[in-house]
Amino acid sequence: MLKKLVRYRDITESHQLIGWFWQSLEEFTNEERVLFLRFVSGRSRLPSNPADITQKFQIIKVDRPVNGLPTAQTCFFLFRLPPYTSQAILAERLRYSIHNCPSIDMDNYMLTHNTDPADSSDTED
Repeated sequence: MLKKLVRYRDITESHQLIGWFWQSLEEFTNEERVLFLRFVSGRSRLPSNPADITQKFQIIKVDRPVNGLPTAQTCFFLFRLPPYTSQAILAERLRYSIHNCPSIDMDNYMLTHNTDPADSSDTED
């Protein structure tokens, strides 16, 4: 689904880094794919109906040190991809990032936000 939603910035679909990126995601476990989706979107899954997806997934090539850590902006569904010297290093740095940046989880936020009785405006005094 992500491949259908992607928009590339400052890099083309045929660039070697993009091939390595998609290869890495395909080799990830399902749990790692969930972590990746949380890393780039703040959600653990995409909507089941593609029409409900309001933003394109963006991959932007950034000029950062070679073999550095990738970053993301969840509010823009944006993934920043620095240069890498191999697919193995890209996969390792991506795994490190998704496993060590679990601070944003919009699914859990929305679940707790929507079920908190204190937030209800329907209660009578």
